[in-house]
Amino acid sequence: MSKRLSRGVKELLAKAIDSATQAISTYNDPRSSFRTGNFTILMIIAWTAATHAYLERKKISYFYKEKNGRYKKIDGDKKAWELSRTVTEIFSETDPIRKNIELFIKLRNKIEHRNLPALDRELVGESQSLVLNFEDWLIKEFGERYTLIDTLFVPIQLSRQLKRTLPVSKDEKSVINFVKDYRGLLEAEVENSQRYSFKAYLIPKIGNHRSSSDLAIEFVKYDSKNPQEMKKYDKAIIAIKEKHVPVSNVNYLKPSMVLERLKEKGYIKTMNWHTDMWRKYKVRPASGATNKSSCKVEYCVYDKPHKDYLYTDAWVQHLIEKELSK
Repeated sequence: MSKRLSRGVKELLAKAIDSATQAISTYNDPRSSFRTGNFTILMIIAWTAATHAYLERKKISYFYKEKNGRYKKIDGDKKAWELSRTVTEIFSETDPIRKNIELFIKLRNKIEHRNLPALDRELVGESQSLVLNFEDWLIKEFGERYTLIDTLFVPIQLSRQLKRTLPVSKDEKSVINFVKDYRGLLEAEVENSQRYSFKAYLIPKIGNHRSSSDLAIEFVKYDSKNPQEMKKYDKAIIAIKEKHVPVSNVNYLKPSMVLERLKEKGYIKTMNWHTDMWRKYKVRPASGATNKSSCKVEYCVYDKPHKDYLYTDAWVQHLIEKELSK
């Protein structure tokens, strides 16, 4: 950047970079038993500090105010905007970078008090993009000097670990389903973007000549707009994981289907009763609300093409446990 940065901006950037490198170190540590949880929390801190630095440099106030115009305070300090607020100021609603960050914001609230090792494998692509986006954005906004440390390498992989299958707990299934539901609500262009989830081929490098500049491992980014180029790499791959295209809303229930599930369990209820329940537990916005997507995603999602709300198996179970088994 040609313009000199203030001390406050520099301190925020130092905090952002330190948190990001700590997140990467934790994620790459083979002994880590809370990999995705620690990574998520540290990267949220990193992105929060980085976006605050951006707003600070732009001289945009990022603190909450009371109705009387005074700053809101917590323990004597001004209350700053959370990351969920800052991303709305910086990135457009359909930007894959924003959608990637918002996934991890939602995940943080679900995983910070639980150990979910099965989640690690589910979020490799999104985790990689969260870091790559962070560094690319820092360099774009603040210059090359704010790149992350240049001593990071691709972790050594164990082939047995790739084949290993561990039991998945109820909590893990719930959060994994949340991730899949989140992806299912994204526009195809966003979900397929490298900035939302990083996709790469890991290919054995075969050859008799080696120079000092060769790397043992190189990333080849998947480019959906250049299928001919990708075909060349297909020949070097022993197996490619089959991609299953999900059927839209296959795991969701209409209100009538919720009542049918309850009936199968011996509980006969009306549609008015169901309406009272989603209102009681604030599962979805009221009819006529502007923001129709603000649902409790573990129980409900808004189906934009059909302009209605759909419910999950977890909602059925919730109703049984909280209302019908008393």
